[in-house]
Amino acid sequence: MSTDSFKADIINQLMAMEDGRAAHNSLEHYFRAFTGAFRADMPFTFYFEAINRPVMFVYEPSSIAARSSRYLFMERCEQIKAKVLSISGVIRELADEGYISVQPLKYGDRPALPPDYISYWRKYQHFYHSEAEGLSFVCLSRFVVEQELYDVWAKLNPRVMVS
Repeated sequence: MSTDSFKADIINQLMAMEDGRAAHNSLEHYFRAFTGAFRADMPFTFYFEAINRPVMFVYEPSSIAARSSRYLFMERCEQIKAKVLSISGVIRELADEGYISVQPLKYGDRPALPPDYISYWRKYQHFYHSEAEGLSFVCLSRFVVEQELYDVWAKLNPRVMVS
């Protein structure tokens, strides 16, 4: 398996989650967003209006009148979406190659919208069907790292200790 730094960060994040530790990399907030939690320290999160209708909520605690323009907001969301789709593609590849196994999560176990979400969170829902599928995959699944991935990772990164 060949890895670039982006794929390595995804693998490190998956292993950290499996081991119950923080990965401390640039993708950590994406993986937190996949959980659907609504916390003020999260720049964005994902909610599902239906199992195939994801919504990205972006944290903007300022008053509605003081928020960024629609153009800037959409531009920011498109950048986040592009990275999310790249992450889901790598995770799907790892699953297809048998490096991780996928366990579906119950849709009904996702966090609910907080009662005052409209005051703090801005809604983005421009996802094509294929993008919604990728989001459903990463948000509605638990990924279990197989030993083979740990073994390959140890060979590629001999100085990095993993469980």
